[in-house]
Amino acid sequence: MSGDPYNPDYDYVAYLDEAGETGLKNVLGVDSHGSSEWFVLSLVLVPKSEEPNLAQWVSEMLAATRSRQLRDLHFKNLPDHAKRAVTANLAGRPVRGFVVCANKKNMRRYHNPRAAVMGVNDWFYCWITRIALERASHFVWRRSMQKHHEPRRLKVIFSERGGLKVGQIGAYYQWIKPQSLNGTLYIPWGDIEWDCVHPLLLDKDFHRNLHGLKLADILASAFFAACDNKQSGPCEPTYASLLKPIMANYPHTSAGRYSGYGVKLLPTWSKAQLTIDQQKVFRGYGYPLQLWQEGRHWALPPPPWERVGDRPA
Repeated sequence: MSGDPYNPDYDYVAYLDEAGETGLKNVLGVDSHGSSEWFVLSLVLVPKSEEPNLAQWVSEMLAATRSRQLRDLHFKNLPDHAKRAVTANLAGRPVRGFVVCANKKNMRRYHNPRAAVMGVNDWFYCWITRIALERASHFVWRRSMQKHHEPRRLKVIFSERGGLKVGQIGAYYQWIKPQSLNGTLYIPWGDIEWDCVHPLLLDKDFHRNLHGLKLADILASAFFAACDNKQSGPCEPTYASLLKPIMANYPHTSAGRYSGYGVKLLPTWSKAQLTIDQQKVFRGYGYPLQLWQEGRHWALPPPPWERVGDRPA
């Protein structure tokens, strides 16, 4: 890795986008009016060596839709046949996908006083990005140790959204880092691989400017369509299921598990109280069993602090 502290090198780029809203005051599924029941954050991990190919990938995805009117990729605006075409196309690319699907019913009107002390405007968004980064940084750490026998870094690019301040996200990560290293994290269910994350490798940009963010939009919107039955119509798990070839599992073998790793449901399976149609996509990715992280090791059993009643079936 580069020894220049002001210009750190990286081996991967993580593009993050979201579908749904982070608001917790009123939540659909509990209230008749309010923000989305689901907030889905996606992370598409692209090897640095593949960055020059992203424009061509997007061009080929547009061609696959067979629509001459399309000039840009916004998944939610595509007709069904085009959604199937772009997800199938993305599924064949050398990338890894991670999603955090947060059902917010149990978070309604929750306030986080610890984040308020930090002055973080959207602590919920910061927390969800942390969960995605725990998994992506572990993937990078494991791959780089296997290939290079040392940890390599990932550059993190957030899709621009109203009020997004990368400095606040970086400050949030720096706030939890000492807790992580000391084993005193308030929420101890996972951890970021800090050797793979650098504060100077956090950035943001607009969807229209970076092709990698278009890939993250496809991933987030595909899983939102699979989860949501309040705003986007009946749940449609087809698109998310088509993306299985790129979704991260652990270990990365045919027997590896997606649930809890590449596909993370919040809260736990029993607490989420999902409808039958909402369950389909998660069952397709291995729930109700899921992986739990203990340091750098992932295992099937839930951690000991989980109550018996919350254990996966």
